[in-house]
Amino acid sequence: MAGYNEIRGLRVKYLSDDPANPEDGQVWYNSTTGNLRVDGIALAASWANGGNLGTARYSLAGSGTQTATLAVGGNNPGANAVVEEYDGSSWSEVNNIPTARRNISGFGTQTASVAAGGGPPYTTTSYEYDGTNWSGGGNLNTARGFASANGTLTAGLYAGGYTGTNLTNSESYNGTAWTATPAINTARRKGQSAGTQTAAVFMEGLNNTGYPSSNNVEEYDGSSWTSVNSATNPRYAGMGGGALQTASFIAGGSNGPSTLNKTELYDGTNWSNSATITTARLNGSGAGTQTAGIIFGGIGPNAQTEEFTGATVVTKNITTS
Repeated sequence: MAGYNEIRGLRVKYLSDDPANPEDGQVWYNSTTGNLRVDGIALAASWANGGNLGTARYSLAGSGTQTATLAVGGNNPGANAVVEEYDGSSWSEVNNIPTARRNISGFGTQTASVAAGGGPPYTTTSYEYDGTNWSGGGNLNTARGFASANGTLTAGLYAGGYTGTNLTNSESYNGTAWTATPAINTARRKGQSAGTQTAAVFMEGLNNTGYPSSNNVEEYDGSSWTSVNSATNPRYAGMGGGALQTASFIAGGSNGPSTLNKTELYDGTNWSNSATITTARLNGSGAGTQTAGIIFGGIGPNAQTEEFTGATVVTKNITTS
């Protein structure tokens, strides 16, 4: 004989709170909020406009997270020393970097960050930020601008760049001094990097002193660089980053003839296209993670900020609309 479940279907649970670990497709009634709820609703990745920078600029350094970002220096046009902090909705100007700098690179968090290099004239100088003040850091071994940087204040990585010609040089930082590390395989500038000091990824850029863009990608394991799967869209001067080698993103940039609005995600093996940015641009900066990224600035100069939300599965109310 058929049971109740076979005849009438499963009963909707009547709960005072949402379950801690619901299964995809699970439905329940939340008696506290008075809502019929379902888990497993897929939301596509998207970009949304955030608050504008106080000073429009490009070729600036960026570090931190989507809700605690640091923007340093840049070109507007001409090198500037402006530093701004972002809280997830608006930018506030804070203490300037000691020396106006463009084509600078940075890494770390909003309250423990390094900004290094830049030019022309190309420099070895680096500065450290503690959330309030700037102080002198160790000098790079090789003066350059347009480099890629990632990591933390006490475990950073700085690779590639330009000083009249593209470079393969790579250096690590321990919070005090820079140490030469193995060179990247292909000399490039205006690429992007993500991950940690010993598990990094260097993405795209310019292969030589002209302007052909590259889709080359290399990974670093703390001892050597290895070429891995190329990105889908060749570009230079993109914006992006990521806390992990296996979860990075890159958006915008240029392929030479065109300025791009394309976004790509890297999972440590393969590249996939994602949501396009609202305004195609290049030479801005980026920070955050693959699921909560941020880009800001760009050639114009541009003050626009955009925030990225990765694809996710969420719980939603069931309504008649």
